[in-house]
Amino acid sequence: MRQKIFSTFEVAKMLELSPGTVANWVDAGRLKAFNTLGGHRRIKAEDLESFLEENKIPAPKELSDRMTSPKKVLIVEDDEKFLKLMERFFKTFRKKWEVFSAADGFQAGSLVGSEKPDVVILDIMLPDINGFKVCEIIKASNKKTLVIAVTGYDSEDIKSKILAAGADAYYVKPFKFQELVERIETWGGQHGLETE
Repeated sequence: MRQKIFSTFEVAKMLELSPGTVANWVDAGRLKAFNTLGGHRRIKAEDLESFLEENKIPAPKELSDRMTSPKKVLIVEDDEKFLKLMERFFKTFRKKWEVFSAADGFQAGSLVGSEKPDVVILDIMLPDINGFKVCEIIKASNKKTLVIAVTGYDSEDIKSKILAAGADAYYVKPFKFQELVERIETWGGQHGLETE
């Protein structure tokens, strides 16, 4: 799930305080925050929640409503058995994740447009549009989408081509599905996604 980052003004509005009070908390090191390149203070929702909890301040309903949105994973794989295994794994072990699947590049492109997934697990060797082109389309649509390329045909040429097309990670079949989960969770933590 995508996690929200708030400005001091947004936090002040939610808590019905002055922005100066929130800025003072940050400056005093009581409320964890970071500065943007422009020097503006930003507060992660999880840090705000921790601060409210520690100081026995009730969290406004608006905080949980605005904090997260559903996490979506698209699996693009033409090997039906492998696709079903992956789907079953993700639906069983990551129940909060919305899992979609596509058996070819065309269907994948359509789902990327309609569902806007956070993560795409992409087989490189597809029957119609190859994974290199699909990866370029995904990244052109949204650079923040995590693309994990998977293939049964490992070579340095394939690896360098798919990474050049924009893939964020590369795995050779067979691999442990848990490795993908760990990669997604590492990325999710860096991009404010809830991974449970």
